[in-house]
Amino acid sequence: MSLPSHASSHTSSHTSSHTSSLGADGMPSRWAVMERRAPWIAALLALVAALLTMTSDPIGVFNDDGIYLLTAKALADGQGYVYPHLPGTPPAIHYPPVWPLLLAAVLKVAPAFPASISWLKLINPFGLAAAAAASTHVGRTRFGLPWWMALGVAVAATVSVPMLLLTNLLLSEPLFIALLLPTLVVVERLVREGGVRAAFLAALLVALLVLVRTLGGVVLIAGVMLLVWERRWKETVVFATVTVLLLLPWQMFVWRASPTFPDELRGSYGPYLEWVVGGYKDSGLPFLKAVLAKNFDATWRMIGVLTSPTTEGPWRHVSATLALATFAAGMVALARRGRAPVTVLALGGYLFVVVVWPFWVDRFLWVVWPLLLLIALAGVVTLWRAAMRAEKRTLAHAITAVTVLVAAGHTSYSYRGLSRGWEASASKNMTSAAVPMVRWINLDASLDGKLIAAELAPLVAIYTGLSVLPVEILTPQEHVKDKSAADHQDELERIDRRFRPAAYVVMQAGPFYQPLLAAQLGEGRRLVDVSPPGLPVRTLKVQTP
Repeated sequence: MSLPSHASSHTSSHTSSHTSSLGADGMPSRWAVMERRAPWIAALLALVAALLTMTSDPIGVFNDDGIYLLTAKALADGQGYVYPHLPGTPPAIHYPPVWPLLLAAVLKVAPAFPASISWLKLINPFGLAAAAAASTHVGRTRFGLPWWMALGVAVAATVSVPMLLLTNLLLSEPLFIALLLPTLVVVERLVREGGVRAAFLAALLVALLVLVRTLGGVVLIAGVMLLVWERRWKETVVFATVTVLLLLPWQMFVWRASPTFPDELRGSYGPYLEWVVGGYKDSGLPFLKAVLAKNFDATWRMIGVLTSPTTEGPWRHVSATLALATFAAGMVALARRGRAPVTVLALGGYLFVVVVWPFWVDRFLWVVWPLLLLIALAGVVTLWRAAMRAEKRTLAHAITAVTVLVAAGHTSYSYRGLSRGWEASASKNMTSAAVPMVRWINLDASLDGKLIAAELAPLVAIYTGLSVLPVEILTPQEHVKDKSAADHQDELERIDRRFRPAAYVVMQAGPFYQPLLAAQLGEGRRLVDVSPPGLPVRTLKVQTP
């Protein structure tokens, strides 16, 4: 492992490497050309991988992707930013609007639905390609990695099962990481060099990032804190004020709609923060301990799986330990002034939110996987260089061995996963349940124009055109404790009292069928299963006196 020195020798080594990159004829050498084209190479490889693994599965199997499409269709049709499939078309206050706006723009020029789906599915592969290019650039220019290392880790991170799984779905994650990396570069430069114009640009990018995914707000907080630390008062005011002003219309939209938003829909469709705060307010410290325990365990397991060369056994714990050690070294090394303190502080805030958030932790970590791998490799390189400067070659060799083991584990996992189609397995499994449900609803003419409640509500709404309610109320507590049949029954009765759907469509083998049969509906309403015997999809219609 031969790496150039860093820190004070960075400029001179860059100059000498530039000179030596010229061939005997004075033209750039093959390696110099490769270095300049490294971001494009990463982008091309990521794009090809994303296109090759693209599926024909319907949109909506992950719930969020379906809601994105429904709100995008509402925007494209001129209804505004609303949930068109819910009673009364309430304002869409759960997800920030940039990703639905992008989807709406594509819908405007794409063929009519469902032919437009293939157009929409092409967006994320290009987002992933942009993320791969940005990862290569950031690794080389900000993290001090040799270009070939930056290229390798960018490809390894983006052409991986988690990133390709997210890219396969109509989710905002690929756009988020594609924007996050250049945004961090710009805010780092603002903190390091200052300038009012730079503050305006940084504010624009951060606001755009937050309007893709709310968690992008950690970059705003990190930037403000470090600008204050550097005593760049003018830049602090401009950066913070412009960002807040750009975000204010969205926040006003949310704040105006939130007080009258139905409580039964808040978990899946309402504001994030109120939902989480309400969960902690109701359940207190024991709930926090349970969330932390589950999220730390899930993180440990995920890292072990993604970096282990074996599918089972104690090696996963070894791999997780080594991977986390290199990541911690990278965070310490990049925290120094002049390297990437904004990135470290923002990512630290991001990870803090992730471990206390009562939701599936893997997805939050998958979206920043390229950044996590870049930081881990920066830690390895920093430790290796320190060992070489101290002439501790045995230690340097040990660091190299650790790097090879973790890289081999990650590569073997990606090979196993991609060769077995893991990047598409989740959506395919959900599709097998969704297709019969949609087909059965579309065959039942008595449901035309009616309000129904169903599993996979957004997907059902997309492919049937009906108004569709969810059959459960998402709560923070269910992240750490499964709901009982009585809990499901209580939620179904609440939904029925509030919205009075004409029918419920669920899977017989799912968790909602029996609670529906036991549900006590008000005002003489009762449910009757009208589906033929043996059909896995059950339609329970409401009968009244």
